[in-house]
Formats: sequence, C-alpha cells, structure tokens
Amino acid sequence: MKAYTVVLLLAAVAFVECGHTFLGSSVMRPLVHHVEARYPSKWFQKRIEFFNYTLPAIPGFARSIQGILAYDLTRSGASANVTAGGLGYNFVNLRMKSDRAKELRYDIYIHA
Repeated sequence: MKAYTVVLLLAAVAFVECGHTFLGSSVMRPLVHHVEARYPSKWFQKRIEFFNYTLPAIPGFARSIQGILAYDLTRSGASANVTAGGLGYNFVNLRMKSDRAKELRYDIYIHA
C-alpha cells in the first residue's frame, strides 16, 4: 500500500510540472497586452529570450500591472521568470528559457 501511495504521489508531481507562470489576478482586470512569443530551436542549446513591456502613460491616471500570465504552448520544461518590475509596477521584464534543442513558444497576457 505504501508503494502505491508513493507512485501516485510521484505521478502527481510529474504531471503538475509545467512552464506556465501565473502572477497576480486577471479577474475583472482589463487586458492591456497580448502576444505570442515564438522563437525557433537552437541545435543542442537552450534558447534564452527576453520580453519587455511598459504600460503606456495616461496623464492624471496612475496604473500598474495587476496580473501576468505566461503560458507555455510547447508543454515542455521551458520556464518564464520575472526579472524586473512585475506586479505593482508599470513595466515587466520576462526571461524565457527553452528545453535543450526545443523551440520556445509562450502566450503572454498582461492585465492592468
């Protein structure tokens, strides 16, 4: 019985691993930017790319980023991390890294 529980737990952990990044909330927040970042693979190398976005300034109205979603479309071991800015700021810098010899495709949503 213990072996069955351990196998089930390991299967759940392996199933949950993905390269999606969810920060903040998108509930009742306007979508201010959407892009599909797509880069071809490099032979025997991991591809690292950066995505930078700044909210346009509106005079007399201060707004900040409230939600970030970076969805891995390749369903591989790719990762996306916020390196600067993010929630509560008016800009965000994302660092995306692919698996070795795999393409890099992310669907990126930013809510304010």
